[in-house]
Amino acid sequence: MAAVSASALPVVPLGPRTVVVAGDDAGPPPRVLAQDADWPLLAEPTSGSRTGTHALRCYRLLLDGELGAQVERVVVFGRPTLSRPVSRLLARPDVEVLAAPGRGVWADRPFPVDGAVDAHTRPEGADDPAWLAAWQDADRSVSRQLDALLAAERGLTPYEVAGAVGRAVPSGGLLFVGASSPIRDLDLMLRGYAVGDRRKLVANRGLSGIDGVVSSAIGAALGRPRSTRSIALMGDVTFLHDSNGLVLGPDEPRPDLTIVVVNDDGGSIFSMLEQGAEEHAGSFERLFGTPHGVDLAALCAATRTPHWRVDSLPELEHALASPHGGIEVVEAVVRRHDRRDLDARIRALRP
Repeated sequence: MAAVSASALPVVPLGPRTVVVAGDDAGPPPRVLAQDADWPLLAEPTSGSRTGTHALRCYRLLLDGELGAQVERVVVFGRPTLSRPVSRLLARPDVEVLAAPGRGVWADRPFPVDGAVDAHTRPEGADDPAWLAAWQDADRSVSRQLDALLAAERGLTPYEVAGAVGRAVPSGGLLFVGASSPIRDLDLMLRGYAVGDRRKLVANRGLSGIDGVVSSAIGAALGRPRSTRSIALMGDVTFLHDSNGLVLGPDEPRPDLTIVVVNDDGGSIFSMLEQGAEEHAGSFERLFGTPHGVDLAALCAATRTPHWRVDSLPELEHALASPHGGIEVVEAVVRRHDRRDLDARIRALRP
């Protein structure tokens, strides 16, 4: 791990082809820097930076293409953890990395760092607008292709669920996202929000990201009582791991919270990783797919939690547009058997 120098650059000079990466809890500074310099902004959903005109939706797909290969410098804020393309970019020996110091006990960076910036760092001026325009044009092209690909799929896809949930969060709203696939699906589907809309996106991350997600989402909704709307997005295994979070005492406060559970009867994220390769098919289901066969409607009935089951995008959008108050569960049923193939076709998209 590389520690960032305590001496931060007051001004970032122009010249190298630069992108700004905003990881978890980065806040507004990367968005301001990207706008002032006219640099592309690669912002994770929980960065607090995915706002304004410079944030790109499909950046992780573009990083594996021609534009990604042209990057010469990265300015990093927050903790980027979601995508392998970003990790590969930060590890490239031909890329200069400038980073704001990490906050908290573990301030070191798990990638080489060449210099420091902070919230007050500004660019030398506006850079060549052609660099940003190339990224924005490519992002629009890949976004259109992605939407068309998903619309042609049979049945509801996890990506469409994430996109619908992201669109349903109003200005001043709260979105709590579970670990594993949902936060990564949201990363690919979430378009930039308007600056100043004050949406709060929170996610359970790290080695214990699956722990206590239902309870944490309820706590987050209670802790932000003036939210215009509170929604949680999580997978079925994550939901089951903390389903007893729905058990609240009769005198305990209950927030207005819509919990969207993406149910593919197991752990789809592993099908997209090395474990999902054909040579491991014989043992995949038991070790990584982990089908459970749980009737979520019956589980919710046991705690008197309202439950809706949807299996199409119009049904999901209708359910999200019609909250009934209190804690409610919307079960979005999707397929898992072809998730690896769908992921491969998405990663193959190019401008």
